[in-house]
Amino acid sequence: MVLTQGPGNGAVFGCGFLNSLAHRLFSGLACVMLLIGMHGSAFAQNEVSGDWVISPVNVIDVTNGALLENRAVFIADGRIVDIEAAGASRDGFTPVDGADGWLIPALAEMHAHVPPSSQGRQATDDVLTLFLAHGITTIRGMLGESSHLALRDALAAGTVFGPRLVTSGPSFNGNSVSSPEQGAARVRTQAEAGYDFVKIHPGLSREEFLAISTAASGAGLPFGGHISFETGLEIALQQGQDTIDHLDGYAEAMVPPSSPLFGQAPEWFGLNLASAMDPALVPELARATAAVDVWNVPTESLFETTTGPLSVEQLLERPGMDLIEETVRSDWAGAVERIRAQSTPEDRERFLAARKALILALQEAGAPLLLGSDAPQIFNVPGVSTHQELAYLVDAGLTPLQALQSGTINVAKFFQEADRGTIAVGQVADLLLLAANPLENIHNSTRILGVSRDGRWFNQADLERRLTAIRERVR
Repeated sequence: MVLTQGPGNGAVFGCGFLNSLAHRLFSGLACVMLLIGMHGSAFAQNEVSGDWVISPVNVIDVTNGALLENRAVFIADGRIVDIEAAGASRDGFTPVDGADGWLIPALAEMHAHVPPSSQGRQATDDVLTLFLAHGITTIRGMLGESSHLALRDALAAGTVFGPRLVTSGPSFNGNSVSSPEQGAARVRTQAEAGYDFVKIHPGLSREEFLAISTAASGAGLPFGGHISFETGLEIALQQGQDTIDHLDGYAEAMVPPSSPLFGQAPEWFGLNLASAMDPALVPELARATAAVDVWNVPTESLFETTTGPLSVEQLLERPGMDLIEETVRSDWAGAVERIRAQSTPEDRERFLAARKALILALQEAGAPLLLGSDAPQIFNVPGVSTHQELAYLVDAGLTPLQALQSGTINVAKFFQEADRGTIAVGQVADLLLLAANPLENIHNSTRILGVSRDGRWFNQADLERRLTAIRERVR
């Protein structure tokens, strides 16, 4: 993704990165494809819709981590209609071999980006395929445009292959908003157009943000994203910003008034403030967040790639990098080098340690977390980075169950959807079948055997076939 400096804090994410999105591939599933040979006929059904039953499977209850072993899950009209002992069958239900796998609710990517229409349909189709092929059945598009409204409807109808799309409109930032009145009017325009929420970017004055947030609340539109420097974390919490993405604004709030860096504008989400961040302030910030029920989407994967211990060379060697266009890999490498040039290794280590402490403190305080990695972004391949985000949450101190909850039941609670996020009778059949138990090792979330999207089953062979088609275009 191309980075362009925006007014206020942080960086505004541009769309130049999308020029080559059709060439961004992930090959990390190659190791999982070995499982096809291991299970043989378990993968006979490439794609199944209508009424079907998957058995035998071990069902994971993400509400409490309970395991229902050796089960058959019946799907009809896109929903789970029954869960019985393995081997159960019914007339009219197509059998799908569950290969003794572990069945969890499919995941959500709560900070995603969908290519603009100017980049062509193929770029969009490839990004959507990458998400769904990795078990991501819901994405929250954080930089929308009018074409995404029709795309949202097509995805909901199943006429386009990909996850469900929840989309913002064009973002509110220092360039798109010229006054409080204009910002409020723009909110009303987006509400009338039918966007799902308002995206906040940096560069807004406090008065502009207050007008926008008030108008959004009045229109019944959630609002979330960044926190502008002039706004600050406290005001965002007071206004009930629905999500804070990237843990934006917390770095400034962790600098005590006694520090020479107090009041300093953040760069790269506060990396320049790392030496002054006081970990002792973290618990109170977490409690303040929990008190107003504001959700956080940490996107820790973005910061592990840009400020973490892996060298650029090591990042370039991670799974999937060999199938990403060379110019895109070069852009990503250059972005990492520029970000790291602004700081010392010691400050980057402090920065990541403070973020991990904050993630754990938010979880322990009851301030809800949502799974998101900001894909496509620097070294974040759609779908792939969502699973990496799970691992980073566990590295921060969450249990595997808590990490999975951030992308399943927490998402359902955030959207106030009682029929999503768990595996139970009546739930929408968005499912992810794994070859190993992710509660024992969160990295098992990548061992994908199949995905059900709204009651439509795709096995690993079919998902790989779709990825292969993209690989051929890259070649």
